[in-house]
Amino acid sequence: MALRPAQPDDIRPLAELWALAFPGEHSVADRVRMLEQGGPYGGLETAWVEEEDGRIVGAFRTLQMTEYLAGTPLPMLGLASVAVSPSARRRGLGRRLCRHALRIGRERGDVVSVLFPFRPAFYHALGWGLVGELHSYLFRPEDLTSFGDPNAVRLAGPEDRTSIAECYARVAARSNGPIQRGERAWANHLDARGAHAFVYDKGGGVRGYLLASYGRSRAPEQRVLHIRELIAEDDAAYRGLLGWIAAQRDQWRRVRYDARRDENFGHRLSDPRPPGFRLSRALYFPSARVLRGPMLRILDVPAALAARRAWGGEPGIALTLEIEVQDPELPENRGPWHLSIEEHGARVHPSGGGGADARLVTDAATFAQIYAGELLPTTAARLGLAEIQGVPQALDRAFRVSQPFWLLDEF
Repeated sequence: MALRPAQPDDIRPLAELWALAFPGEHSVADRVRMLEQGGPYGGLETAWVEEEDGRIVGAFRTLQMTEYLAGTPLPMLGLASVAVSPSARRRGLGRRLCRHALRIGRERGDVVSVLFPFRPAFYHALGWGLVGELHSYLFRPEDLTSFGDPNAVRLAGPEDRTSIAECYARVAARSNGPIQRGERAWANHLDARGAHAFVYDKGGGVRGYLLASYGRSRAPEQRVLHIRELIAEDDAAYRGLLGWIAAQRDQWRRVRYDARRDENFGHRLSDPRPPGFRLSRALYFPSARVLRGPMLRILDVPAALAARRAWGGEPGIALTLEIEVQDPELPENRGPWHLSIEEHGARVHPSGGGGADARLVTDAATFAQIYAGELLPTTAARLGLAEIQGVPQALDRAFRVSQPFWLLDEF
């Protein structure tokens, strides 16, 4: 077998392979067009193929992005479209493709990687860990009880595209998980069929926006207003956008919104039960569905530790840690690494042993979850996923994040 970058002659075979691997998502013709014209995150130049006897039997895409983790921009490998021909399955090819992708990302300078898994256990074994969640609510707009002035929200026009992108960029830069968006990505969001953008602008510029799509049903009670994305720079903008949603009650009887975990959205609803619910567990009722999806991996452990800007700890008191990551796919990540955490970051170097306030030993997938704030180190240890020596609370303070991981882009 031979791995190589995809070439123009590969477009049709690639489109056919991906149509077989991901049935029902896009037609062969759609995939050909996306490879020729380029999608929101790249086109043919992102694809790699594995050949056997002159035939393409596997492929994947290595998207180059920048992701903010704990407010730190990091070069990111977006691993996508990992596919194996039906005639070549159950031979370990999928794992080999992922290992090739890891090396490609590491060698071009990517520090982290994100993917959306076809099966979490498969990627967990290769060092990716599940991070982040969305809480999907279906509710009546009149059940929103905490909101601001809806009159500051208006339908966006073409002149607002730059302001919407700038608003997102300001929020993303101080957040945990979102990626930077270029023009193609924004076109994918704003020009999608059925997408409608509304902005919060109270005279000082756009400080928030939402992207909505309108569901269709012949029965008015069944029509759903789907809020696909809601971004706000401050509480006034957030509450104003919620006020706009509440004001739609005359036209839309149901609203679907996938809220970030730290929004505590259920507390803003007088009735968090979905319309037409059935009791669960005797007298308990359902509320939001928990959605999982993104998986994160650290490709370069010392680089990720050195780049991180947000570290917890006591102000003015230096903290020293020792980190060891068991990573069979990228053994150079193992370390152990000695961290000297100070007010404005951390100094990282190979450990000589001893002299640390706490020592953490864990696997690559768990370390990614700890780095992103998905798991506290002591929680990982309690689950049998990590070993800690020294002062456990020192590790928890260091890796605590101010905001849960969230990522709204799919690729």
